[in-house]
Amino acid sequence: MNNQLNNIPEKYRNFIQLSDISTRYRKFSKGQYIEYTQFNEFLDFFEDQDRLSRVMLQGVGIVCGFKPELTYSNKKLNSIKLSQGVAVTTDGDLLTLNNTSKVSEELYVSDLKTISIDSKEYTHFKKYDNFKVNYPAFYDENGGQIELWELATVQEATSDFQPVANFSNLEDQYLILYLESYEKEVKPCRGVDCDNHGIQQIRNLKVLVTNEQGADYILQKDRIQPHPLFIEDILGSVKQERVILERLIQEKGIETRFSYADLKNMYADVLERNGYGELVFRKIYEISKMFGLPVADHLTFKSVLEECLNLPFGFQYAYDVVKDLTATYSEIIKLLPKTFTKCLPDFASFPKHMMLGKLNSETQLDSSRHQFYNSPVLDDEKAMHKVKILISRFNLQIQNFKYPNRHIEVIGSDIPIEAESAIKITPSQKSEFLGNKAIPFYYRITDNFLKVWDFNKVRTPAFRNNVGYNSGLFSQESYVRKPLGFNIDRAPFYNIEGHQGMHYQDAFDQIKKIRDEQQLGFDIMLLSFKELLKNKDLSKAYFNEYIDKYSGLEHKHGVAKGGTFIMVYDHIGRDEVIVADFSLPYICCTPKLKINLSLPNTTICAKAEKIPFTVFPFNGIVTANVDSDLDGGVELVDGLYFFNPASVSQELHNQLISFNVNGKPTDCTVTVITEPQVRIVVEKVDIPESDSTATVVKFKITGEHFMNYQYSWDFLDNGSQVIQNPDSKGFVTHTFNNLSPRKIPNIKVKVIGGGCEQDVSLENWYEENPIIIKGIVFEKGGDCCEGRVPK
Repeated sequence: MNNQLNNIPEKYRNFIQLSDISTRYRKFSKGQYIEYTQFNEFLDFFEDQDRLSRVMLQGVGIVCGFKPELTYSNKKLNSIKLSQGVAVTTDGDLLTLNNTSKVSEELYVSDLKTISIDSKEYTHFKKYDNFKVNYPAFYDENGGQIELWELATVQEATSDFQPVANFSNLEDQYLILYLESYEKEVKPCRGVDCDNHGIQQIRNLKVLVTNEQGADYILQKDRIQPHPLFIEDILGSVKQERVILERLIQEKGIETRFSYADLKNMYADVLERNGYGELVFRKIYEISKMFGLPVADHLTFKSVLEECLNLPFGFQYAYDVVKDLTATYSEIIKLLPKTFTKCLPDFASFPKHMMLGKLNSETQLDSSRHQFYNSPVLDDEKAMHKVKILISRFNLQIQNFKYPNRHIEVIGSDIPIEAESAIKITPSQKSEFLGNKAIPFYYRITDNFLKVWDFNKVRTPAFRNNVGYNSGLFSQESYVRKPLGFNIDRAPFYNIEGHQGMHYQDAFDQIKKIRDEQQLGFDIMLLSFKELLKNKDLSKAYFNEYIDKYSGLEHKHGVAKGGTFIMVYDHIGRDEVIVADFSLPYICCTPKLKINLSLPNTTICAKAEKIPFTVFPFNGIVTANVDSDLDGGVELVDGLYFFNPASVSQELHNQLISFNVNGKPTDCTVTVITEPQVRIVVEKVDIPESDSTATVVKFKITGEHFMNYQYSWDFLDNGSQVIQNPDSKGFVTHTFNNLSPRKIPNIKVKVIGGGCEQDVSLENWYEENPIIIKGIVFEKGGDCCEGRVPK
């Protein structure tokens, strides 16, 4: 608070009520004579507390509304319509548009106002002179007032106003809401009558217009409004160019003999075109400058990357760290729109005015319009804090990057090469948020680094519960030190680290041993730059042939579940060592394993219970062949795979769903059907004629997918079931023998499909045909009244 008061320029102090805060007041006693200073002290205390509560506990700026709309008539500007809104100045004034609702009948009592309005339409303007107040924000260094015009409605305009149609280029001007505040001596106190004596506090809400120079001048004095979001293209995404191995073959031909130098040059070229992350550094620098935070030096970082790129292996990690920095930047810009938060707003920034922006602005976020800077107490997501943590992480990623070395005798080179000696596989995630992933081993681990890696753990002791290569520096918890021994259902990726620079066979054997012991679902391949003659080892292949045949290899310093981890080796000095690694998202081309997958049913109801898969190999990874945004129903429960029809996306109902094991297709399919919704009606009843006793009834079945179901009929309502399915048009015909019209049975139908059932009951379906008497013939000479029977 003291900093806020000390930072108030002297010329603003008379205009800012919060520049001098009343911190106490007196309670009045019965019969006490009250001095005006005591009573004013009482008012000042509660008004100051009210203002401070708004500024410190709620926020400052435009809360909502105050949107200008230009209206035209015959292509001429007719008026400016300003919507109702709410704003809070840095001096705690609450601003809303108002109209006079009741004119005061007393000379020195103010009129009553109403804020129950949707908008105000301003049709007139005049030159505005701030001589009554001399508000500092409106005056330049030479004491001259900036260009200002006052707007008025038809009701407010006096004779010195003119129509806005006469204002040239009004669309290019800037709108200001200004609370004109000053004191006015109402009436001198003479004799004993001082009832109306006092200093009236004038508060006139003005809508003003200024030009671009005036708006710029006002904003230059504003210490709150500057924000990274107003920097041009600051939210533009930065994407790192991919390294596509296939281009080696495409550009130089499959007969070309390649080496680690060719791979290294591909990564070096991409990083050079990317400026070694220079664009990300520039953007982070601009953001950090706004928040008063330092940023690591890019030139120093570039030198470290160039040193890494001079090594025969480990050069891929130079690419990785730039990719990580880009990911951190992406997280920052996603949070930036939520970072309009101020803990201690500068009281002198806009104490009596509010910038409403350019009248005809074409930008979604106008830098000349005040945003709402909420108090940290209302910042539920702690966006500002997260951005600052991420900027700290960005700096520490740069400072703590270390390229891996391993002791190798490199003939003709003085490069010292020493490094880690153990291979480690760490479960990780494919999250867009870097903090959710395992910490790569090319970062030097410190407490400060761990505290900023995942900002969800910053304020808790859990910051040591991250996982990564150097787990000995993390928490002592077993699930942190040995994460593969615990549930990894939510970790679909494995970081594989510590192998580059190691002899290729040792690296292969160690990774295979860990994979087999921990039952991890991925495969391993070795690629040699040297052509392999008479090679019978199916876990090895010639680099050129493999790259030409299988597309999609990418370096991810690990492999996804169900993928293939590929290591490339070359002669470095006297050894054949791993110089690079890649992965494929599918199992590819090692000795073939029998793959099998089955389900107990091929059709299942959407509301049925989950059913188990039978998977071979046992540790195989089951996936559904469906679009990524759809749920194919595969669930992993305690290490076993189940098919859950209830979780299958509705778009997949009544469609064939197929499955893969370890990325390979299988013959296993299932169709999820919904509960039958069919309609059965009696289409026609043929009454028996002459000596026949057969009543033939024709039923009509309609409804979606009605042909997919089985129909079990109880025609006589006696529990006896008959399976009878409809023809392609939905008709079913049944013959009743000796059907008595006096005793028509209810017909019950059970519609069955994939575990789903629907019960249909047909009642009162029979209508007896009436007997129509066309005429009666009597015997000759007789009639109906003489007891004779007609013929």
